[in-house]
Amino acid sequence: MIEPTGPLPSTVYWRRRIAAIGAALVTLLLVIWLVGMFGSDDPQPQPANAAAASSSNPPPSISETASASSSTTPPPSETTPPAPPPPPPGPPQPCPDDVIGVVAKANKPFYTIGDQPELSMDVANNGPVPCIRDIGRQHRELTVLSADGATLLWSSNHCLATAGSEVRVMQPKEIFNYGTKWAGSTSKPGCGAHTRLGPGDYLLVAKLAGKASSPVVFRLEN
Repeated sequence: MIEPTGPLPSTVYWRRRIAAIGAALVTLLLVIWLVGMFGSDDPQPQPANAAAASSSNPPPSISETASASSSTTPPPSETTPPAPPPPPPGPPQPCPDDVIGVVAKANKPFYTIGDQPELSMDVANNGPVPCIRDIGRQHRELTVLSADGATLLWSSNHCLATAGSEVRVMQPKEIFNYGTKWAGSTSKPGCGAHTRLGPGDYLLVAKLAGKASSPVVFRLEN
């Protein structure tokens, strides 16, 4: 060791050297401790094969899992079988009286005595489905009554033939019209003697198998 030289006593210089050496040793020990501390936290190297396998087969993502789940075929659900088609409609049935409409018609409200008024009737099926009805001549009748409706003055069945039937399939709202000309006189069964009627109001009523229309008023004038 080199003897310390200087103006101060040698003990002072030895103390300074010992302090410097101690500080250097402390610093060295601290560095060694820090290196050991941080060096132990380094991850262990993984084998090359494991790293390659991990990089080539990444774990499936949430979206991939959901896609695979949605692509699977769901189990067949129970469905209600379709209803069988309705059976074809059967043949038309006879028309009940409440669906048959009868309307009386006079072609003018006023006539001059000597004219031959055109009187007619409309027969219609007012029901929702087709039906069958005999609307032949033997079931139809046009009548002229006095203004108060009390006296039958003329009937189309007194002088016109009433034999024969006319069975029709009547469609809903279908109208059948039948008419004749009236001579302006009375009539009797068997087309007996008749007399000409004078001026005044008269009622026209149409009938089909006893079902009567509402009366229609018309007038004979001089």
